[in-house]
Amino acid sequence: MPELDWANALDRLFDNPDDADVRPWAAARIEAGACTPGQRRAYELLTAGESVIDLLARTPHIAQQAVESAPARLLTIAPGDGEWDATQVIHHLADNEAVNAVRIRSILTEDTPEIFGYDSDPWARFFRLESVEDALERFVVSRRNTVALVKSLTPRDLDRKGVLSYRGAESLRVLLAVLAGHDRDHLDQLRATLDAAA
Repeated sequence: MPELDWANALDRLFDNPDDADVRPWAAARIEAGACTPGQRRAYELLTAGESVIDLLARTPHIAQQAVESAPARLLTIAPGDGEWDATQVIHHLADNEAVNAVRIRSILTEDTPEIFGYDSDPWARFFRLESVEDALERFVVSRRNTVALVKSLTPRDLDRKGVLSYRGAESLRVLLAVLAGHDRDHLDQLRATLDAAA
């Protein structure tokens, strides 16, 4: 058996969520903090048997409901110094979707391409250029396009790989699972931020 890393561990969990080699390996690394939040969440959703595509499709609507049901004054209250308020979380989701749209298309059209990595914190300087409503609409529309694209793919397409500077080579289906995990983390952050503001 090849030595496990997060990319092949998550790939194996798509095929067998109960993989007896992968689950203890992943649990140990999660306990040690040797993973990104998206990888940890991807592990959780795959081992729970959740559908990555369904999670990706639902996220914009959950974010939209959270924003639309909150009083406008709460959207710009951060829970603490250096933490994002609700509008910044939405802007980040929209920006991250734009980045992943390029990543997905690069993987589908190039042979094992280098995939664009970025530090999201400096991007926060651009958040106020766009209203939260516009950022939310951008996220909803972009994600709808991502989901339509992913639904059109074959298993062979999903096995194609890209190389991300901080995670290494991984298949498209793993990238999508990590994206779904990233969504879940930020939806939790959005709820907690609004609760704290209230």
